[in-house]
Amino acid sequence: MTAHDMPTHNDMPTHNGQPKPMSVAELSGEIAQTRQALGETVRALAAKADVKSRAGDFVQETRERASDSVRAHWTQLTAIGIGVLAAVGAVLIWRNREAVNS
Repeated sequence: MTAHDMPTHNDMPTHNGQPKPMSVAELSGEIAQTRQALGETVRALAAKADVKSRAGDFVQETRERASDSVRAHWTQLTAIGIGVLAAVGAVLIWRNREAVNS
């Protein structure tokens, strides 16, 4: 329940145009609800203001997405790596033969 959802003293039924007096129990309940709503608001604002924690969460999420992407494309990445190694090996063999034949 947010502060906007809670009934206030002014929302209570009236008697002869005057607000109905609240009992101690009703007043205590309203105070407890207001404190709870205020506590939730403060926690939400503190979480938004915690830049270090939010940045850490962003980095963690980015790492997880990158890791998921690598896992999803592991076969393709392996094939590309083998192809690059084969090409480098072929160039080295070709250059070595050229140097021996010269």
